[in-house]
Amino acid sequence: MDITKIRNFAIISQSGSGKTSLAEALLFTAKATKKLGRVDDGTSVLDFEPEEVKRKISISTAFHVLNWKKHSLFLMDTPGEDNFLHETMMALRVADNCLFVADAVDPVKPQTRKIWSMIAETSLPTIMFLNKMDRERAEFNKALDALRDALDLRLVPVTLPIGSQEDFKGIVDLIQMKAFEFSADGKKTAVDIPSSMMDEVEEQRSNLIEYAAESDEELLEKFLEGEELSPEEIISGLKQGIIDGGFVPVACGSAVKNIGAATVLDIIVQFLPSPDEKGPASGTDPDSGDEIQRDPKPDAPFSGLVFKTLTDPYAGRLSIMRIFSGTLKPDGTILNANKKEKEKYGQVFFLNGKEQESVKEALPGSIVAIAKLKVTQTGDTLCDPAAPIVYPFVEFPSPVITYTLKPKSRGDEEKITNALARLREEDPTITVSRNSETNELLISGLGQIHIDATIEKMKRKFGVSVDLTTPKIAYRETIKAPKKGVIYRHKKQTGGAGQFAEVHFDITPLPRGEGYEFEEALVGMNVPRNFVPAVEKGIQEAMQSGPLAGYPVTDIKIRFYDGKSHEVDSSEMAFKIAAIQCFKKGVLEAKPTLLEPIVKITVTVPEDSVGDIIGDLNSRRGKVMGMEPGEGVQTVTAMVPLSEVQKYVLDLNAMTAGQGTFTVEPSHYEEVPPNLAEKIIAEAKQEEEK
Repeated sequence: MDITKIRNFAIISQSGSGKTSLAEALLFTAKATKKLGRVDDGTSVLDFEPEEVKRKISISTAFHVLNWKKHSLFLMDTPGEDNFLHETMMALRVADNCLFVADAVDPVKPQTRKIWSMIAETSLPTIMFLNKMDRERAEFNKALDALRDALDLRLVPVTLPIGSQEDFKGIVDLIQMKAFEFSADGKKTAVDIPSSMMDEVEEQRSNLIEYAAESDEELLEKFLEGEELSPEEIISGLKQGIIDGGFVPVACGSAVKNIGAATVLDIIVQFLPSPDEKGPASGTDPDSGDEIQRDPKPDAPFSGLVFKTLTDPYAGRLSIMRIFSGTLKPDGTILNANKKEKEKYGQVFFLNGKEQESVKEALPGSIVAIAKLKVTQTGDTLCDPAAPIVYPFVEFPSPVITYTLKPKSRGDEEKITNALARLREEDPTITVSRNSETNELLISGLGQIHIDATIEKMKRKFGVSVDLTTPKIAYRETIKAPKKGVIYRHKKQTGGAGQFAEVHFDITPLPRGEGYEFEEALVGMNVPRNFVPAVEKGIQEAMQSGPLAGYPVTDIKIRFYDGKSHEVDSSEMAFKIAAIQCFKKGVLEAKPTLLEPIVKITVTVPEDSVGDIIGDLNSRRGKVMGMEPGEGVQTVTAMVPLSEVQKYVLDLNAMTAGQGTFTVEPSHYEEVPPNLAEKIIAEAKQEEEK
């Protein structure tokens, strides 16, 4: 391999634009696959997981290596579905280049701006493919105008369509100034540029040359003086403009008919930078914290970033890595700079869909996989032990939906925990926790499809089936009024020694969030002081399950000021029982009430959705705290009861066509309205009876 002839790129788009179909066309055109895989038929080489075949969407980034005109191309096919955009983030972190796919029929979909903003943040050199030119209502110029306006881009056509919609049959390549038509089986034939298109072709060709000249002062001077640019100058000017982000070249075609794929491959090879043209990668010294760099040279110290992990119940863990510097050969020892531990490894692989290809060496820019590393996880840097470096990784989005996991078979809980630990290696955005109050095992994720696909994968890979239910709300109980002089006597006479204890309490409410306070205010010797710890222990035990609905009691002060004892029948147990009963009696006489958890929710939506969002939050008993404008969006902050937003992501997606995002963080507890409290108490009592 020659580093100047390596290209790696991530294919990005919103779900449904035909991204995987284009990837399949690129593979087939480059003879990396023997037939054109189709997503709808379930024959895609890249969407091979059963969960992907079932839904006809990409869930996980897939990889393939292909060769085109003596260049090695590392392709990363990323998901476009909102639930799996963390996969796209990971691929963009290690990609040198980006291929953005747009739908000619519906170019600006609800998520298009969001996807494009992810690319824009990386400043990666990007080319665009306008797909589905053969579909009804597909209009090339109209689609370009819509994309220019929505994304504020300088888009430069490098191919034009011959025919439109059902009559779309080929393209004019403005760089080569050649026309090609395609037969039903995707075979390409060179034809004359249609005379009816000549005016448009010449205008767009002139436009292309102008953009090429803009990228270089010498070329611009030559252009302005009326001199003609050579083909080599046009290519170098266009390449510089793409690398600098001055514009985005646009090719067009139909992925499912394999029209335009060869041109895309030519553009990747001609105009996108190789790893050495991208320049050095920046990281930090794990010991000093100083910023350091690694040159993308085969003879530099080895370094790479593990950006994805695959787990298999039989084959174990597969760490997928982008090499930034040096050469990786099989059978060696490398340093995990994050964990500061050395890792021994064996074979080095290229990934081709679900197949693995063993390789003798891999250079900077390569995407490789290594099996069965012991401590390495997604986000770790692997490097030469003599030249340690840590590369930064991505920050994942926070979970937005949570469910309780209940095993379908008894005794499966341990298997569930082990399976989820393995799946979390593969997908760090899944979070698993145990609610200490409700004792429920919880799974949180980035959306409903994310959770469903994870549960399906757990059953398929690890043989564990679970039911999903909405998590219980951790309500609290408290009091609204003080109750003085609460007295309870515990007296039990059986054969032998009896039990006797009497306690006198004052019970008062504390400010919200204060928790619990115990005051020992005994005077005289009615109660020996050695029984005080037993009384406090009884109160704390009683607080775990309040008298209203069995929820923990909070924000309460107990003043233990008097009582009675018996020199024979009194004991720690007797005083503990008396304290429990006195507490329950006092709480019921002090206007008990339920408290519910309130969360702070921060919702970012397009400006035209703000009214709907505020109305919806108000209907959920929310209190809007503020609004902050952004570029084309508004951020609304509100306090809302947790019970009202447990599945908020589903409603927000429906209200904003998937364009809204939100975060939730715990805030405080507030009193539940009486009508709702009655319902919650009744349900708790029913549950207890069961």
